[in-house]
Amino acid sequence: MKPRIEASLWGRDFGNPLMLASGTCGYGTELLEAGLLGDAAALVTKATTARPREGNAPPRIADTRFGLLNSIGLANPGAEQVVESLLPEMAFAPCAVIVNVAGETLEEYRRVVGILERSEVHVGYEINVSCPNVSAGGMAFGTDPACVAEITRLVRSSTGRPFSVKLTPNGGDIVEAAKMAEGEGADAVTVCNTFLGMKLDWRTGRPVLSRGAGGYSSPALLPLVTARVWQVASAVGIPVIASGGVWWGEDVLELRAAGASMVQLGTAVLRRPSRISEILLEMRTLLEGS
Repeated sequence: MKPRIEASLWGRDFGNPLMLASGTCGYGTELLEAGLLGDAAALVTKATTARPREGNAPPRIADTRFGLLNSIGLANPGAEQVVESLLPEMAFAPCAVIVNVAGETLEEYRRVVGILERSEVHVGYEINVSCPNVSAGGMAFGTDPACVAEITRLVRSSTGRPFSVKLTPNGGDIVEAAKMAEGEGADAVTVCNTFLGMKLDWRTGRPVLSRGAGGYSSPALLPLVTARVWQVASAVGIPVIASGGVWWGEDVLELRAAGASMVQLGTAVLRRPSRISEILLEMRTLLEGS
């Protein structure tokens, strides 16, 4: 079958598969004001927690030769403020809005979704299971398929809206985690979150980021993401949303060929917001010439 620009997710038809990844566009208000959301199919907000978080101490972003390291620490104004002030500003956005949900305990996920349910702006959720489970010594929820299953079950019991579970590549079995999410009612899985990385100052031997390690995003990760998308898409029956490694229109087409229903753009748009429209044009040019 010849690749197409058109894409669909959760019963919604989109003009293209391009989504803006969580953490790279805030809650979308700045890009909306700048008129840069017209070619996006959907926008995933930055992670939202129950209570406001200031995030990690700076420096918390570091540029690298081929990508970007970040350790933001889930900085956000809290779910109540998101519902009252931020989501209303996105009510007339030209793209669908999806809220990324994070938590430090299993119960926090249910609590955040319960608060966000008061808004009619967003079409669904992306559940970030890469967060540290404070009740279990800080290990990421997503490395334990049983935790992924329990979070999915809690979220499913709290909303009738569709949601995707955003999986981690940093430990555990990502295919098994995807299966568990599907089994407990997730409507999609996002593959995947950033990869663990670190940058050191060779003069001092100290990490550049205040927290040491951070999440690495880069076009160089495309083969790693493609492999995981292929593996997960071959194992589950729900849609797979690809996230990571995209810089060119050809990258989006490759991830679609691997089984992705939608493809998220992150670092590329953070570096250059106009990449949304440029990548879409590249895709159309490639397909017209194929």
